[in-house]
Amino acid sequence: MTIENQVPSVTCGTHGKQPQTFVCVHIIESVKEGEAKGFWWSRSEDGIWDAICNDCNALSQEAFDALGADNIKTICLGCFEDAAALNEIELD
Repeated sequence: MTIENQVPSVTCGTHGKQPQTFVCVHIIESVKEGEAKGFWWSRSEDGIWDAICNDCNALSQEAFDALGADNIKTICLGCFEDAAALNEIELD
């Protein structure tokens, strides 16, 4: 069983059933607008991808946490890859 098979999935209108990922709302906005805003990504040991934009990355941990849970949204891996490509990032 691959890691992707162990990660909870979401159903996307564009990409179908995909592993879930987590991004800041600014990355979602950047995809909608077609404008790169940075893409600071990581992948946890359990295979879950996450990313934040340049502005969120520049914040202290305290300031980022103060933005609250509404700042982070779930998107599918396909949309995550699209956002990475928009920002000229190649994922490992």
